[in-house]
Amino acid sequence: MLKTKQQTIFNEIKGTITELNESDPWCSVTVSVGHNNSRDVNFSCKKGVFDTLIKGKFDIDNKVLIRFYLSSRSAHGRWYTNASILSISRLNGST
Repeated sequence: MLKTKQQTIFNEIKGTITELNESDPWCSVTVSVGHNNSRDVNFSCKKGVFDTLIKGKFDIDNKVLIRFYLSSRSAHGRWYTNASILSISRLNGST
């Protein structure tokens, strides 16, 4: 049995930052992931989270590890999924 009902394990992914988009109220970070089949993944966060975790600390081409959670909603007969940033850290060897 679980002792707590709170989720303690989240998803994480490693990649290289290709875009940093700052806007109000939502910002985003796009990361190139994969080796043989490279693809871009876009992560979103609120402006306050961007200012605290990312702004001035990360640049394009930095190699990072992002912890995130997924959420989905249905609207207009379609599903929309967001990947929201929980934490971001620089990988060793990334300047």
